[in-house]
Amino acid sequence: MKQNILVVSESLGQPNHKRGIFHFTRELVRSLASEGHELTLLVETSKRYRKLCRRERRTKLFAAQSRNIELLALYRFLDEINVSGPVTLSGTGRKFDWLRHRAGMLLSRDNVFCLLRAIGLRGLNARLIENRTAALEYIPPDLGHLELFGEFQLEPGFFNYQDSSAFFLLPPPRIDARDYDVVVVDTPTRVAITRRPGAKVICVIHDLLPLTDLKLSDIATRQFLARIRTSLRQADELAFVSNYSMMRFSELLPQFAHLPARVVYPRTRFDAPDVLHLPAPSGRPGRPSFVVIVSNEPRKNVATVIRAFRNVPQADLVVIGYAGEISRMRNLPPNIRFAGYVDEHEKAALIAESHGLIMPSLAEGFGVPIIEALAANTPVLCSDITVFREVAGDLADYFDPFSTEAIVASVTRVLARQEEWRGKIRARRHELAERFGYETQARDFLGHEMPRERLVAAQ
Repeated sequence: MKQNILVVSESLGQPNHKRGIFHFTRELVRSLASEGHELTLLVETSKRYRKLCRRERRTKLFAAQSRNIELLALYRFLDEINVSGPVTLSGTGRKFDWLRHRAGMLLSRDNVFCLLRAIGLRGLNARLIENRTAALEYIPPDLGHLELFGEFQLEPGFFNYQDSSAFFLLPPPRIDARDYDVVVVDTPTRVAITRRPGAKVICVIHDLLPLTDLKLSDIATRQFLARIRTSLRQADELAFVSNYSMMRFSELLPQFAHLPARVVYPRTRFDAPDVLHLPAPSGRPGRPSFVVIVSNEPRKNVATVIRAFRNVPQADLVVIGYAGEISRMRNLPPNIRFAGYVDEHEKAALIAESHGLIMPSLAEGFGVPIIEALAANTPVLCSDITVFREVAGDLADYFDPFSTEAIVASVTRVLARQEEWRGKIRARRHELAERFGYETQARDFLGHEMPRERLVAAQ
């Protein structure tokens, strides 16, 4: 049955750096659209968005009230990706700056608007824009997923206000979802959802690292607690990205064990041609190269891999993503290259052309780059942690993430057995596509929920 679905996604609905949550939701949207469901994306608008609208009006290319003006401004707004923001909020200075910024935002027009709606002094009137993509001449590949939405629901200051409301103990923002059959909340979000009887809210849990990661600040933990409590109290069903994440949830938050739950793996495309390995232009000509994908989080453990490559002079390491202070380490080996943020197509090419993808994380909820590498028939080298065993099984070479010697040994093994690894992955391609291809994600996400006790038993 085709359904009308509202997607509440902080990673898709505002300018944001692209991480695992973005990848999960983008592929879910592709799958839902292919099944014929009607999709609407909740988008946070801001002062920057209004400035872009004014700029479009000044061009006088469109009639003053044309919706094309807002549509152009919306796409430009969502294309402004922030990839350099700190995630740990460590240090007194950073915390003070964060508090000052939040206090300022709380008094902004957008936050005041959200507060008035939250306390019932302003009505819920959803403002929608039809997504007429024919009006746009060209949409960058990184924004291709936006074409799948029939409409955008505009909510001024929504995602900014949710964090302010959590910290200052204010009511959560409210949204009008009375026109939808399903509301997808793609990560715990502090939102009060007004919906019609019979409508369903599905909340996705990627991991509980904000509660357990000792390197995150008290502010980050407090915000996440406020988000997850608000979401779980309204959720009708939960979707976990791995059995491991579901198990950790049961251990840490047993009071919510009554909620129906299922595992819905992140997905990727397995419909690309089955390419052979090519010499990697990402490194130096004639030299093997490996890639590692990072964000500015200590648990990603990229520094250990960089130190390990001091003892792998025969190969290069390409670091994709925002590496923060790691890129300024002393005595960096000459075979390290920092590519920074790259678009999805370039990232896919770097993975496909490499001799292996390295995942050295100390903790994860899933590990999306693993399935991206498997889709490209690229060997995988990863930490020997439970969730990676669940994802990759025997299609990865595992190492002790705390040991540079173990990483060096893993790289040496994979270099020596390239064709063996690639042949093994190719032989399992159909199985991998069934498990991790986006075509089946909508079916699994909206299918009959499995009671938690059956899911736990299935482990």
